[in-house]
Amino acid sequence: WEIMPGAPNGTHPSSPGSITVTGPARRRPVTEQLVRLRPRPSTILLSLWALRYARPTRSTGVLRRLIHWLTVYLAILNWRIVPFYWHAMTLAFPILKAKLLRWKLGSSTKAFIHHLGVIGKTPFEAKIISKHCATWNTCDFMLHMSNSAYAIALDEARAIWQIQMIGAAMRADHEKVRPMIASTHFTYFSEIPILADFQVEFRPVSWDHKWLYLLATFTTDPPKGSQRCLSITRMVNKIGRRTVRPEKLMALSGLGQEPKEWEQISQLRQVQVDKSSSTTQSSSKLDPAQQWLFEDRRVHNLEIIRAALDGDLKIGAERLKDL
Repeated sequence: WEIMPGAPNGTHPSSPGSITVTGPARRRPVTEQLVRLRPRPSTILLSLWALRYARPTRSTGVLRRLIHWLTVYLAILNWRIVPFYWHAMTLAFPILKAKLLRWKLGSSTKAFIHHLGVIGKTPFEAKIISKHCATWNTCDFMLHMSNSAYAIALDEARAIWQIQMIGAAMRADHEKVRPMIASTHFTYFSEIPILADFQVEFRPVSWDHKWLYLLATFTTDPPKGSQRCLSITRMVNKIGRRTVRPEKLMALSGLGQEPKEWEQISQLRQVQVDKSSSTTQSSSKLDPAQQWLFEDRRVHNLEIIRAALDGDLKIGAERLKDL
């Protein structure tokens, strides 16, 4: 990860890279602040389990009982950092959810893609929104979400996007495309307070002959809702050792395609029974997405991204807000 110069946690709003707030500041009501401090439902369930099965014996001394309950309390607050939690939230749950939905639709990839509404979307409209919370284990001593926790939330959002938007091309019985992350860049504008709900919007913003650039926007809810962080992911897609151009990947997934064109893609996949021949022919015969329809916006966004990643970081970070 490359952390781009911006405002770290606790930066004053007037400092470079921060968000300028216009209009009168609104204070949260006391009741709303208390509601924000409520425990998550999963934490409540784990607490009930601990009360039922983790009680110390009556013969235990007072000090040992105090240490016991303190340990249980800390374990409950930090249960989301147990081993394999990241694997479950980032890989297992999204994949199982997609497989269950596909099974309900008759194990049809075409029906699955139509159900997700991918067909006919432009690449810039192919976005997902995932919801998160700045829980205790993700925050630092300043009671703000730690910079490293942004990457964890980004992993979850990115996995959901890959499954929903380009999952058809990733299937083993289709092209078997494998997305690979080359780099991730973060620009921080203001902190996310502890236990605050926030969401991550993830979408493509540009591409070139090799790289697909995706933007993640971290925002919180009103009344103090604002853009907290921006992240650029640079991704390359492979079939074996060969690189799949981003526009071909989007065409294989249904993005930028008319329904008739997608029907032709589905027919090609059904005719080509052999997996090896399917991989070779479909990736070479399919026409790229009609990039000329998006060319002006693609070039404009690519200039902003390159200015932010390779040019003047301070100016480039501010220009990322225009994506």
